[in-house]
Amino acid sequence: MKHWLTSLLLGATVSAANAQGYTELDYYSVSDVEALATVYGLPSALFTPITGVQAYRLEYYMPFQGDTILVSGAVFEPTDLAADCANPVHLYAHGTVFERDNTPSFLNYEGELGFLMAGLGFTVVMPDYVGLGTDDAHLHPYVHALSEAEACVYLLDALFSTDGMSTGNHDPDQVFLSGYSQGGHAAMAAHRMLQEERPQYHVVASAPGSGPYDISGTQFPWTFADPAYSNPAYLAYVALAWQSVYGNLYSDLNEYFLEPFASDLPALFDGQTSGAAINAALPTLTADFAQPDLLNTLLEADNPFLAAAEDNDVYDWAPEAPTRLYYCTEDEQVYYENALVAEAAMSANGASDVQALNLGAYDHGGCAGQAIFGAALWFSTLATTCEPWSVSESHPEAAPQLAPNPATSSTLWTELPSNSTWIAYDLGGRHVASGKGQRINVAGWPEGVYLIEAEGKTARLSVHH
Repeated sequence: MKHWLTSLLLGATVSAANAQGYTELDYYSVSDVEALATVYGLPSALFTPITGVQAYRLEYYMPFQGDTILVSGAVFEPTDLAADCANPVHLYAHGTVFERDNTPSFLNYEGELGFLMAGLGFTVVMPDYVGLGTDDAHLHPYVHALSEAEACVYLLDALFSTDGMSTGNHDPDQVFLSGYSQGGHAAMAAHRMLQEERPQYHVVASAPGSGPYDISGTQFPWTFADPAYSNPAYLAYVALAWQSVYGNLYSDLNEYFLEPFASDLPALFDGQTSGAAINAALPTLTADFAQPDLLNTLLEADNPFLAAAEDNDVYDWAPEAPTRLYYCTEDEQVYYENALVAEAAMSANGASDVQALNLGAYDHGGCAGQAIFGAALWFSTLATTCEPWSVSESHPEAAPQLAPNPATSSTLWTELPSNSTWIAYDLGGRHVASGKGQRINVAGWPEGVYLIEAEGKTARLSVHH
């Protein structure tokens, strides 16, 4: 069913009432959300949904290149919470996709995660971005900070100006931001824009994961330092996308790439060809399809590519909200040094609570689940969520509590006998520590959420140093 709302446009300026319409997509009951959590390997003691979730595709207007365009995003609304209570809002930005319908509002992999995030009591919004989702009029401007940020921010505006999608309300004083890979870059850009241009929204916390925050100084130099970059399609995506936005990067694509690739690549970025297919069309070695000494050429002081890269760096500012930059040290796609550069720059700029957090020696895919669910669970410790209408018998009383929780150096589980043995696991089910007694020393543990098992009981513990 599609519902149409009135939109108000003044020239190329997008009004606050920028929602065009929404479409109901799918509904998950609480038990459906629980079953999905099981599929993703989330134990019930760690992840306890409190509500069913209705998903929608929301179409809305945003500015782009001097015009006003119609784009889409997904909204996941809790269905079983008190109607007179305002839900916290979690904005999640998705990672790199090439196919137009492989996006959250078409319930792709990351869109499916919206049911899990919203099951915790958040209204979750996920932009598709320009040139993706229902927008078939543009090439997606890949890792273009301004359009990513505006896709996020105008989706928030649309959420707060649209009636009819929820039995509840939305709390502008509880906005949380996360995203992974390209989505980490987009979440960072959106956080900066919200802080600088949208005082009506209060960002409580932000948790980008594995994003290319420093494209000019870290991501591209490291990419070319690897003779066989794992996703060569990304290089072509940037070249074509930024040319579509800035218009001055090259006169012909063969200034960047060798033939026949320079001629063949544009047709592959049609919004229907997968990243795997594009990668398969390119050689393994970067030197076999990129012009010789391309990196040095692109990063010359007067080269328009360097100016574009610097325009899309998103690390040189100071977040006012607590910010966690999740990364993994074996990431072969987005180099973890991006997070370290961002942490150093933001702290130098005066940010008081920015931390780059190492999730372990995992590659890009292996890092994703920990970063995405780690952010959602961290947000759940900070947000005030609404109460369910009722608590079913399938939802037992909360697991035994440790205090303090979150813990900074140690915590005490008084329900345990003094001679009990406990075991701690991280989000991926890996053994972190074990010990004996009621006192659990967490000094040296990475910040995050853990499961503590002892005496047949399981408790969830957040660690914040």
